[in-house]
Amino acid sequence: MAAQRARAGGLLTNINLMFLSQAVAYGLAFAVRVVLAQALGDEGLGTYSLFYTSVLVAAGVANLGVGPASVYYLNRGAYSLERLAGGALCLWVAVACLWGLAVALFGLLRGPEAFVSGRAFWLYAPAVPALVAYLFLAAFLQGRERFGAIFLAGASQGFCSVAALGTLWALGRLDIFAAVASWVGSFLLADAVALALLRPWRLRWREALDRPWQALRDQIRYGVQGQVGNLAQLLNYRLDHYLVGAFAGRAAVGHYAVAVGLAESLWWLASAVSYVLLPRLSALGREEAASLAQGAARSTFLTSLAGAAALAALSPLLVTALFGSEFRASVLPLGLLLPGALANGVTIVLGAYLYGRGRPLYQTAAVLTSLLATVVLDLALIPWLEVVGAAIASSLAYNIGLAAALYLYRRLSGRPLWQLLALGPGDLALLWQLGRGLWRRLGARPGP
Repeated sequence: MAAQRARAGGLLTNINLMFLSQAVAYGLAFAVRVVLAQALGDEGLGTYSLFYTSVLVAAGVANLGVGPASVYYLNRGAYSLERLAGGALCLWVAVACLWGLAVALFGLLRGPEAFVSGRAFWLYAPAVPALVAYLFLAAFLQGRERFGAIFLAGASQGFCSVAALGTLWALGRLDIFAAVASWVGSFLLADAVALALLRPWRLRWREALDRPWQALRDQIRYGVQGQVGNLAQLLNYRLDHYLVGAFAGRAAVGHYAVAVGLAESLWWLASAVSYVLLPRLSALGREEAASLAQGAARSTFLTSLAGAAALAALSPLLVTALFGSEFRASVLPLGLLLPGALANGVTIVLGAYLYGRGRPLYQTAAVLTSLLATVVLDLALIPWLEVVGAAIASSLAYNIGLAAALYLYRRLSGRPLWQLLALGPGDLALLWQLGRGLWRRLGARPGP
C-alpha cells in the first residue's frame, strides 16, 4: 500500500511538473503570437504560421518515430540508452544532409520561395534538423523520466524566442526574416540545453557507435507504425491552415492561428498526462495500465471542461485586448473549436495508452479516422465558410477521432466504456491531489 501511494505521488508530481511545462511552453508561444500580431499584422502572422507549420510537418516525416520508439524500448529494457542514442544520431546525420541538399536544390531550381522568400527561405535548411534533434533529445529525457530537464529545455526555447522577438520589435527591426530566424535560433539553443542535461559525457560512446544501424532498424520498425499516426495528427492539426490560406488568404490564416492557439491551451493537461504516462504504461501489466489510463482520461476531461468554460467566457475580451481589433474575427472560430479541443484532449491520453501497450497501429488508426474526416469536412466547408468552416470541420473531426479511440481502447483493454466514462471516488481524489499540487506550485514564492 505504501509503495502504491509513493508511485501515485510520483506520478502526480511528474504530471504537475509537465503541466507547468506545457503551460509555460504554450504561454510563451501565445506571447510570440501577440508580439507578431502587433508587429506584423494578421498577414504577417499568417505567413509566419505557414513557415513553422511546414517545418513541423517536414520534421514529423523525417524523424520516423524514432523518439517515441526509444521511450518504449528504454522502458521495456530491450536496448540501452547508448544503443538507442547511436541509432538516433545515425538517422539525424542522414536527415541533416539530405534535407540540406533538398532545400539547396529547391532554391536553385524553383527559386527561394515557399511561404517565405529570399534569405528567409534558406532558414528551412537548419530549421528541420534543429527540430528533429530536439525531438530525439527530449525523447531520451522522457524515457528516463527526467521531466524537470524537459521543462528546462522547453522553457529555454520559449524564453529565447520571446526575448529575441520582443527586443527586435522594440528596436523596430522585426520582420518575417527576423521572426523565423528567432524561432530557428531558439531551437538550436534548446538542443544545446537538452544535450547538456542528457550528460553525454557519461555515455559509453564506443557502445553507441558500434553498428548503430542495428538498433536503428528496430527503432524505425516500431516507430514508423506510430509515426504515421503522429504525422496524421499533425496534419489533422494544421492542414486547415493551408486550405484557409488557399481559399481565404494569409490574413485569414492569422485569424485562424489565434483561435487555434487559444483552443489548444486546453491540451496543456492532456499533453502533460500523456507524456508522463507513456513510459509507465509501457512497463505496467494489462489491468493496471487500463485502470491508470481510464482514470487519467476522466480527470483530464473534467479539468479541461472547466478551462473551456472560462475560455469561452473571456475570449471576446481576451482576443481584442491582446491582439487588436483586427483579430475580432477569431472569437467565433475559437468558440466553435472548443468542443473538438475537449474531445481531442481525451484522445491524446488514450493514444498514450494504445502506444504504450505496444499497439501503435491502433493509435494510428484512430488518428487516420480523424484525419479522413478533417480532409472531407475541410474541403466541404472551408471554400464555403472560410475560417468558420475550418473551425466547424476541426471540431467535428476531433469528436470522430475520439469515437475511434474509445472503440480501440475498449477492444484492447477489454473494459466496457461505461467504466471509462463513470466518475468514481478515486477520480475525485486524483483531481483533488492534482489541483492541490498545482496550487502549491503556482503559489510558491522564493524565500527572502
